[in-house]
Amino acid sequence: MSKTDTKYMPHVDGLRCVAVMAVLLFHFGVPGMGGGYVGVDIFFVISGYLITSIIINEVLGTGGFDFRSFYVRRIRRILPALITTLIVTTIFALISLTPTDLVAYGRSLLASAISLSNLLFWSDSGYFDAAAQTKPLLHTWSLSVEEQFYLIWPAFLYFCYRGFGKRGLFWGIAGAGLASFAANYLLVAARDVDFRSDLFFLPHYRVFEFAIGALGYFLVKRLPSSRPLHEAMMVLGMGLMIYSIIVLKEGDVFPYVNAIAPCLGALLVIAARDSTGARLLLGNRVAVWFGKISYSLYLTHWPVVVFVGQYMLAASWGMRFAAMASLSLVTAIGLHYLIEVRFRYAKPSGRAGVPARRILVAAMLCCVVGASFFLSDGMTWRYRYFIPGAMAHERSGEMVATSSGKVPSPSEMKHDESEPFKPLGAAEIEAGKARRFEALAGACNISSLEDPVACAVDRPVQVLIFGNSHEPDAFNAFDEIYGKDPRVNLISFGTVNDCEVVLGDALYSSPTTQLACDKRFSTLNSDRFLQALDVVVYNTHQGFDPVARDLWRVLEILKKRNPSIKIMAIGSYLQTATECASLYNRYGTYDACRAPEAVNYFNPDERVNTTVPQVKTLDYVYVSKYELLCKEQKLQGCLVYANGEPAFYDQHHLSRGFARYLGQKLAEQRAAELIELGLPDPAKLN
Repeated sequence: MSKTDTKYMPHVDGLRCVAVMAVLLFHFGVPGMGGGYVGVDIFFVISGYLITSIIINEVLGTGGFDFRSFYVRRIRRILPALITTLIVTTIFALISLTPTDLVAYGRSLLASAISLSNLLFWSDSGYFDAAAQTKPLLHTWSLSVEEQFYLIWPAFLYFCYRGFGKRGLFWGIAGAGLASFAANYLLVAARDVDFRSDLFFLPHYRVFEFAIGALGYFLVKRLPSSRPLHEAMMVLGMGLMIYSIIVLKEGDVFPYVNAIAPCLGALLVIAARDSTGARLLLGNRVAVWFGKISYSLYLTHWPVVVFVGQYMLAASWGMRFAAMASLSLVTAIGLHYLIEVRFRYAKPSGRAGVPARRILVAAMLCCVVGASFFLSDGMTWRYRYFIPGAMAHERSGEMVATSSGKVPSPSEMKHDESEPFKPLGAAEIEAGKARRFEALAGACNISSLEDPVACAVDRPVQVLIFGNSHEPDAFNAFDEIYGKDPRVNLISFGTVNDCEVVLGDALYSSPTTQLACDKRFSTLNSDRFLQALDVVVYNTHQGFDPVARDLWRVLEILKKRNPSIKIMAIGSYLQTATECASLYNRYGTYDACRAPEAVNYFNPDERVNTTVPQVKTLDYVYVSKYELLCKEQKLQGCLVYANGEPAFYDQHHLSRGFARYLGQKLAEQRAAELIELGLPDPAKLN
């Protein structure tokens, strides 16, 4: 065994510095760092290299492997700092998070403590998943993936060696990596619904990244000590990582092929141990120091991002950046020197298992606390003593300011003139979100037109409600007007979300078999259905923006094939960065849901500013929610509460009560347009 197999390489700690800084700057919102999330993948490569070196050196040196000692070291290395982070974050969560977020936090606390948070966030992922900024433990997904790797990898390598000798080690690693990458390929090729979250969170799709690092053991061992070669590897490796950090962005398919460049770059840098550039750039004292505290820095930074975002909502990005950077560094230094170092480098003794067991007991206690949060309905009792996140009132008082400029006290805050403030529990919020689908449960769907109970296809007026996840909002609005009218049959398309749309000159289709996308588009494409259709109501959030270009093309083709079809296009409404229900619970008033600091989408000029050509050329009736629901189409004049419910419980999907109110306003103010479409006069309905 050569000395290079076990010799400490400072530049690897410097590479950790690169990885953690990429992640931090990405999460801090620094421009040009759209691919900074690849820092996690660089960590995976480093772990693959180091852990594999430890395992193979022991297996080859002793012919066996001490699994107990390995796992005790991993427990001491990982859990003390993680548990400390969980405890401190839990205190802030209890003080700061609203009921729904606290319930979700409880689940993530439990999952993080047992290294399963990646599976939790995978199961929660989807269109209606809460914003990342409400999840203080979201970053623990990568730690769970790494811990799952530590659990399986030693046994895998040990059995590869026992069964096939030294060659079995190399081919076992290579085979595992190829199998993992093949799994990436097959999943991407299938393009199942939510395949991106499967790729991102599930561990078997990440194995090839660890395997790339693991193969570094053999590369470092056999690589000639050629200074020019090592310099070239250093330059190429850094170039690949920097390229990925700059070019990649959120939403790209990942890991799959997009992970190859940063992972190979990290491997090349690790192997370039004799490079002067590696020594100067990554082996200097500053880079090595940041690399040594990188684990603590990674642990502390995301809770800091979440809570700074909550308490400094109205602050400039520069102020938030300064707060996030300084607090992350200070807390990381404390965590590293007070907790991480003390446990990691504790002197071995015959009682090594006792501290490890105590650490595991602490992890189980975190599970108990997490379960209590999860089962608590968000601990609404806290509002009797304080308002979670109350400091935000002091820092962002204008969000709930009265017309006189005075910020009301918690006892004065009301969401309605006749009702005192009462916090919304997690169960109440979830029930409110679910109610928007109640009318659809027994409604006519395009995939069940032959059902005589649900679909009255013989009625004079056939109306298709068509759109994305906001389609139910239009359905609820029209159900309020025409739900009991025996002349009108309302047909729900079922939303186009997760349906891949293929467009031709006069046809449209979907190859997506899940959610019956293919069958629903097939029906929409049939001449028989189109000739029987009278009205299409199009309702899509950001439905006049480029993201909706394909849907406008569908409307154009539909209109071309049956010119007698009338179209009503309903515009967008507000969108908040945080769920409206959480803003209400935090500020004591639904007015917070229309505060400029909380709103991240407000576009009353959606038709004027559009770049979608069909918006300007297609014949349709336009309905602006801003005209109907916002006084003078100003943000501060927008309604955010009606019929006993907020405009939306989440960030932008209308509650059923508010959608019903939209229907009432349509009937009152846009009756002429409804009649123009061929619909009955709302004024003559009972």
